[in-house]
Amino acid sequence: MRVHILALALIGLAACTAQRAGHPVPLADVPDDPLAVAAAMLVAAEAAPDAAARAPFVARLDVLGVSSLADVGVDDPLVQWRREYSPVAGDEVYRGRTLGPAYRRAQIAAGGHLVFEQLFNAGERAEMVAQAGAGHNVDVAVANAQSQKICEARLSPAARCRWLPIFTERFKITLSNRGGRAVSVYLVFD
Repeated sequence: MRVHILALALIGLAACTAQRAGHPVPLADVPDDPLAVAAAMLVAAEAAPDAAARAPFVARLDVLGVSSLADVGVDDPLVQWRREYSPVAGDEVYRGRTLGPAYRRAQIAAGGHLVFEQLFNAGERAEMVAQAGAGHNVDVAVANAQSQKICEARLSPAARCRWLPIFTERFKITLSNRGGRAVSVYLVFD
């Protein structure tokens, strides 16, 4: 409950800061759980016009303990945003994932599909929130190793999938961009 209250307070603070600076705030609805907050903050940070407008979103992501999945590597915008936000050039706030949500950014061409796998542990609740910017037409599907569909959803602009894996295995996540322009999608895992 404290995390939710803190996250909501920080969302409000960022909105006030961004509005005072004369920048639009790209947040539609304020989510009420850490995964949804992290997904919304990642999308908002990417949509921010500059580092100053992005700073409150980066600060909120830091409070939530958000970090990228280990295999994201070079295409990790949060590393760059943290460099812009940090007073010491090149100083990374986090290295690797300890606690908190992990995210993955996907770039999908117009009419394109992206398929990747993510490992989830047996008997542990699996949860994923996917979010794109408003106005994008993206579908997400999750299937187990036997190609059985676990979840199918349309991002409008966000969707959630929850399940309890019976076996520790890799689940296939498919993103499909039905729109006429490229889109960034943030997937946040717990």
